[in-house]
Amino acid sequence: MTEMGKRFVLLSAYEELTEKETFCIKEANFDEIRKVQAKKSRLLEELGSLDDEDRLKSEQRVDFNRRIDRLQTIEQENESRLEALMDQNRSEIKTLSKRSSSASKIKKAYGTASSPDNSSGSLKNKA
Repeated sequence: MTEMGKRFVLLSAYEELTEKETFCIKEANFDEIRKVQAKKSRLLEELGSLDDEDRLKSEQRVDFNRRIDRLQTIEQENESRLEALMDQNRSEIKTLSKRSSSASKIKKAYGTASSPDNSSGSLKNKA
């Protein structure tokens, strides 16, 4: 395969991974997002190592640039979605932490009153 052919195959693979990344972000599948982004990084390295850009015909260059522009837009949207999801997760963590702290305080306040060691609350066996 020529380097020009390889360039378009790599670009297609990158587009597919970007679609998968979008899906994973919408599903909040952080483990898969990490895997997809690692694959995308390797593809970018390969694309960057190709030395055939000067051989692209005018229509190929226009098509390639159009696809790159579309990818950049999608990746910016993905970044925004991911940031919003991370903000939401941080907020939920804070809320859970507050609730956990409140539950702990309630347990301390009421836990000793209902302790089985505290037999003074019962008249059984007192006579």
